[in-house]
Amino acid sequence: MKIKTFFNLVAVWVLYSTTIANAQIKPATNRIAVDINMPQNKGYDSAFALGTKLGMTQMGLSQTWTAIETSPNKFDFWVFDIANIYYPAYNIPIDLTIAPINTNRLEVPSDLTSKAFNNPVVIGRFKTLLDSIKKHAPKLKLSSLVIGSESDVYLGNNSTKWAEFNTFYDSVSTYAKTLWPGLKVASELTFNGMIAQNVLAQKLNANSDYIGVSHYPLNSDFTVQPISTIPSIFDTIVALYPKKPICFYQYGYPSSASCKSSEELQRQFIAQTFTTWDKYAANIKMIDFTWLHDLDTASVSYNSKYYGIKDTSFLEFLHTLGLREWFGNGKDKPAFLELECQAKQRGYNNLKITCVSGINDENTSSDGFTIYPNPATENLTINFSNNQNSTEGIQIYNAIGVLVMEVEVAQSIQINTIDFAKGLYFICLKNHPEQLLKFIRL
Repeated sequence: MKIKTFFNLVAVWVLYSTTIANAQIKPATNRIAVDINMPQNKGYDSAFALGTKLGMTQMGLSQTWTAIETSPNKFDFWVFDIANIYYPAYNIPIDLTIAPINTNRLEVPSDLTSKAFNNPVVIGRFKTLLDSIKKHAPKLKLSSLVIGSESDVYLGNNSTKWAEFNTFYDSVSTYAKTLWPGLKVASELTFNGMIAQNVLAQKLNANSDYIGVSHYPLNSDFTVQPISTIPSIFDTIVALYPKKPICFYQYGYPSSASCKSSEELQRQFIAQTFTTWDKYAANIKMIDFTWLHDLDTASVSYNSKYYGIKDTSFLEFLHTLGLREWFGNGKDKPAFLELECQAKQRGYNNLKITCVSGINDENTSSDGFTIYPNPATENLTINFSNNQNSTEGIQIYNAIGVLVMEVEVAQSIQINTIDFAKGLYFICLKNHPEQLLKFIRL
């Protein structure tokens, strides 16, 4: 690569970075949320404070229908009685999920399980439930009401059941807006389900105010997908729903080796998410990161029984989704620190923390390859997206365009950067200089 060509590419990169910076997410229009749960030895108040300090401007509260209507016409509203006092005191709006379907489970009262969702009795009972919630939590400000959690998993490809649920959803959504004027309503579906059942999902979302999405980048065996898939996920969902605000009500990445992940990959997931979110700031209104803390053993065991899944990788997926560790008072994982920094760089908090990378310094993914960690202290890993790219080699240039290393590579390599001077470097494929990434050597 000639020096002139190199600097032309850098100029293009600078222009791209400036464009992204101008289009980045901002507190006035985009919301960061975190699913708050507690560590072993600390209470809810301290966990909630961590979320608000990093820039959480709303949060989710999720209940199944049967957790509220514990038996036919018998209710337990303690959660709403507390929420009515707690969240208004902090001026935190709530994304309230009421789930008659919770992933692969039907969660309607026992006397309704044999009735279809479009049955007037089922619809009437859910409206009564909404009446009661409004009475028990009149001060609670709803940023949205979500009907159903990952409902596509239960509905599958059964078009009749989708149609029945659609009738139910439209009816109760319309009624909810009479109780909460101006309310925004959504129905949460998994990203994979929205693709597999696109026609049915589009019909369900025809009257949705927000497009509710749940996404964990996982393969069918609960191992993680590459970080490089995130841009295509956002590209796809925005292409499907270009005219409605999109809310990720569940969004996370485990850190367990059993899922072929790590705490570093989880950190990269956060970084790449914000870089991609900036591109779609006008489309993606909110992301709710799941969870604040890892789940304890008892919670993992309960969920395993609840969902009927005993796979070790699934259990580790549940166990390590947190941005912080569960033990003791909790401990920040790199992903939590990254979330704090990414939020700070976009004006969501004023924490007195040192963030090494700038808003766009996590440019670690190209069509041809990915690099991590970034910044790098001693070692840099480069993974290639296909064998063709991996056979041509890579070149590394310093900030003034001097070639400092050229490597003929296999599918994945590690480079010891300890002898590199501190500063900014650029990596490109040898025969495709337009595929340019940058990294920082600390």
